[in-house]
Amino acid sequence: MESRAILATGFGPRKCAKIGQPLKDQISRLPDEILVYILSCLTLKEAARTSVLSKRWIDLWRSMACLDFDASKVVKKMFSIRSWGRYAGFVRKERRKYVEWVDKVLLQSDKSLALDYLRVAFYLDNFYGDKIHKWPQHAFARKVQRLELNLFPDDGPPSSRESYTFHYELFRLSSGKSQPGYSEIRHHSQIGFKSLRALSLKSLNVTGEVLEFFLINCPFLERLVVEASSVLINLRVCGPSIALKYLEEKGIVRELPQLTNLKEFVLIAFASKDDSLIGFTSLIRASPNLEKFVLKLESWWDDMVRGDRKLKKAASFPLQHLKVVELLGYYGRRSELELVEYFLENAIVLEKLIIDPRGPRNLKSPKTRKEKKQEKLARNCAKQQLRGLIPSHVEFSIL
Repeated sequence: MESRAILATGFGPRKCAKIGQPLKDQISRLPDEILVYILSCLTLKEAARTSVLSKRWIDLWRSMACLDFDASKVVKKMFSIRSWGRYAGFVRKERRKYVEWVDKVLLQSDKSLALDYLRVAFYLDNFYGDKIHKWPQHAFARKVQRLELNLFPDDGPPSSRESYTFHYELFRLSSGKSQPGYSEIRHHSQIGFKSLRALSLKSLNVTGEVLEFFLINCPFLERLVVEASSVLINLRVCGPSIALKYLEEKGIVRELPQLTNLKEFVLIAFASKDDSLIGFTSLIRASPNLEKFVLKLESWWDDMVRGDRKLKKAASFPLQHLKVVELLGYYGRRSELELVEYFLENAIVLEKLIIDPRGPRNLKSPKTRKEKKQEKLARNCAKQQLRGLIPSHVEFSIL
């Protein structure tokens, strides 16, 4: 039996016993450069955990050149919360934890080493402005090559506070003037902008003057992405030696174009409390040949408010081709009622009005007993509010 074991495995009993002995740590003997490269294949949190392995590993993660503060698992969990109260509490706690995490890592990382990549991606607003302000400063001081700030990832529910603004103080500029001219932002390359090759700014406020600053003072900047900035009006891409190869602007609406070919419009929006929806009528007015409009309202049941405020009215505008209006997520709020009244008053050839108390999210997942009760109340409220308003020629249904 022993000879067969030796023949099959190539190892005798004594050799097998030696294999069972504890092995020496050969990996830790590798050069720092290789170990840091291995850490770069891990997430930032996983890399930091290796500091408990031994004295050899305790400081290695601090030398990582790529700092990706990824919180996608937390963001995914946010989307699974249906209660506004639970959501708000969860977000407050996770925002604080995220900011503390970024601050701690940047404080402990080796500031003498250049950064290849810094990415911040979480639901943050101007409440944390003083903290956010320091992160790109840290990156530029370490000659970062790629910088991404995304303060509203994955199109989640909006914040009740104002967006963070990319301040001029970041570039050591004088804050005495609110809009410095082109010449005033010309010579500030001493901070470490010359290494920047890619810049992505999403869901924060940044002006054209600040972007022009980067274009002028970053001779190797090849990629610039700006998304959802409410203050960006003009941007000049000009200069003697601009290396820019890719420029993307997204979610920046200066003037609504005339959507003359649009026949059907499906709009998904997040409705908080009883905030007015009348602003959406500007989109409809920009679509003169629209025949069908569908509004899908996302909400949390415990965030909805049926108040008794005075109804608002939008400016009258004849919708000469609109035949079908469908409203999902109707709860009986004044905001929803005033929007329905707008369509009834302005849609000259309206043929069908469909009201559905179920929100888009509730169509896809099982409902709790509380949600079923709320839907029933919303359905009854819709009947009471709208029955007497609907003209006889309009087909009206509540699903």
